[in-house]
Amino acid sequence: MPKIVNADDRRELVADAVFNVINRQGMAQASLRNVAERAGLALGSVRHYFANQAELMEFAFRVNSERIHLRALDRLEDLERFALPRDAEALVEKCAVVLEELLPLDAESAACAVVRVEFMLAARTDAGLQDAAQDDYRATGAVVGRVVMQLLESALMAGSPEPVDEAERLIAVLDGLALRMVLQPGWSGPEQGRATLRRHLRSLLAP
Repeated sequence: MPKIVNADDRRELVADAVFNVINRQGMAQASLRNVAERAGLALGSVRHYFANQAELMEFAFRVNSERIHLRALDRLEDLERFALPRDAEALVEKCAVVLEELLPLDAESAACAVVRVEFMLAARTDAGLQDAAQDDYRATGAVVGRVVMQLLESALMAGSPEPVDEAERLIAVLDGLALRMVLQPGWSGPEQGRATLRRHLRSLLAP
């Protein structure tokens, strides 16, 4: 009896090979041939699941983005499920646990962050990746926006902040931290990233 191959599983296997190549060698080396070799597949097998290089790259970009944001969404559901703490430090910690899923704090998330940066840079000039990049930004905005709403609902925030402005500022902090941690890991390690995120969240709250 011929072996039945699950197409979705095979496409994810190829996407994982894309991530591996990009993480080790950069976007320029993620050719169909190199990806097929990394996946342990014949080039024709990869072409069976992806019509061309552009389709493969967009699919891999979306899979990487989904993996990053699903982890954050799982944490976010826990934050939203229970009553918000009245203690400022406890609130900071609960929000930070959600947001740090968007930072490269361990080997797996660091690899995802490297791949994300490579895709985002490529999307600047590659029209085929621009929709995926916009969807990635929207996914980040949705997570961060919901965290900001939790902070507002806690009544612990200082002043009368504008939700969209605070979300944009928090996204800028996360993007800056992630980029610095990817490009300068010797200077910006996980502990520093966690501490900086928490300092920023504390700065949003009333003394």
